[in-house]
Amino acid sequence: MPRARLLGAVLLLSVVASPWRRELFVGDETKYGQVVREMRTTGAFFLPTLNGTPFTHKPPVHFWLIDLLTYLFGLYSTWAFVIPSLLGYAFLLWLMWRMDAPHPQPPSPPGGERVAEGRVRGIAAFICGTSLLIWGSAQTARMDVSFTAFITLAAWLLQRFFDRDDFRALLGAALALAVATLIKGPMAPVIALLLFALEWWRRRRVPRGNYLPALAALIVIPLLWLIPALSIGGDAYAHDVLMKQTVGRAVSTWTHNAPPWFYLLRSPAFLFPWFLLAVAAIATRWRERRFELNWILAVLIPYSLLASKLDVYMMALIPPVALLIAHSLEGRFTRMANVAMSIVFIAIGLAGPFLKIKPPEDALMRLVAVKILFAIFIIGGMAAGLLAARRSPIASTLAVGLTPIAALVFAATALINEANAMASTKPLVEAVVRQRVPAEQIWLYTSPYLFTRDMPRELERVQYERKGDPTVIVTARKYAANIDLRGYRKVDEVRMIGKWFDVYRR
Repeated sequence: MPRARLLGAVLLLSVVASPWRRELFVGDETKYGQVVREMRTTGAFFLPTLNGTPFTHKPPVHFWLIDLLTYLFGLYSTWAFVIPSLLGYAFLLWLMWRMDAPHPQPPSPPGGERVAEGRVRGIAAFICGTSLLIWGSAQTARMDVSFTAFITLAAWLLQRFFDRDDFRALLGAALALAVATLIKGPMAPVIALLLFALEWWRRRRVPRGNYLPALAALIVIPLLWLIPALSIGGDAYAHDVLMKQTVGRAVSTWTHNAPPWFYLLRSPAFLFPWFLLAVAAIATRWRERRFELNWILAVLIPYSLLASKLDVYMMALIPPVALLIAHSLEGRFTRMANVAMSIVFIAIGLAGPFLKIKPPEDALMRLVAVKILFAIFIIGGMAAGLLAARRSPIASTLAVGLTPIAALVFAATALINEANAMASTKPLVEAVVRQRVPAEQIWLYTSPYLFTRDMPRELERVQYERKGDPTVIVTARKYAANIDLRGYRKVDEVRMIGKWFDVYRR
């Protein structure tokens, strides 16, 4: 127990390494920064906006929390944006630690090491917390970790409902799902209803009782926000929410026009570094741990049927995978998987310095800190391999989980300036400031929203939709041909997230 608590404390400390100096990165983070900025400057709290138009991509709870935190930390503080994810991460680890393990374990195989039931939950929390998809997202302004935590709470309570015919647990699950819906959207009840159906089919029974309170909570709570929001937002907002963001994502190509088996092919990436142990756990424990398997299917099936596909959508299946692995750390399969991962880590460390990277990012490879980063992978891989060879599945599993975390924590401290220069809008803000023109005369076309910790407040007034005849135009080089640049000359260029952006001036 003390060792598990120590590991939990280490994981919680590891996710606060980057926010001290990190900027919001280009993409969803800077877009969410603009949403929150408009909440503060225009008072659009109940119905957040983007460029003055109601923001339909996500429900409001995550943005409400960030907005309130900006009063404590400041509008341009990274902490205000990442604390919701950090809290979601801590809550998720606590849930994994507290979840019941009601199924008896079979006898340990000859030569295997059975994990004591009292330690399973600590190991499950460790597996979940060191999954890089969850660990990395816990340090971002995204809402995926919080969404996953409430899905996990709902799944836990659904299991208790089926095991004990406990309708209070069912009501609790509905409340958790309602919160998850207001965090990220309607996939929460879709996942839960499919899990309910799969468990009903597996058990060949469903508890008898009053389902109305749970159904009412699941439906009414999100509607308490949605109905007024539809009224305030108008017809265009209603169409976007009900058609584009729900039906549209399901039947049209929103992100990837990918086949249904997309996530199976991508599973080594989004389950890193636990893919091999996950395969071994599913192969050896699927008969005994059917609830976790149904939970995985309840996430995998609906997301695989959607046209919109992103690896981050699979975060909600990592907790049941972690539980399966925690109940399967025994015998040669664990040792083989951990030896294989140790080889992968060593290969990453050895091959890293020889990677061919295009300029100007290739300068990173000459930094001493980058060489140390790859050395950490080599050392961690060797440690994991030696522990696995000594038939210590738990210790080798801990080494596998901690190796990439140690490498990335080092990178978050030693390479954060380089990361900010490559992935944030800081270089673009500096380029715009150098032009010394009023913010109202600057138009950003197909360019990220400006958001840095030390951004001049006057840049809040730059144009993201063209009005009049701007003095300065910033455009992604890829889309420069789409606009009329006659009378303008290129005066600067910056590179962010591997893409070039040009600054033009009349």
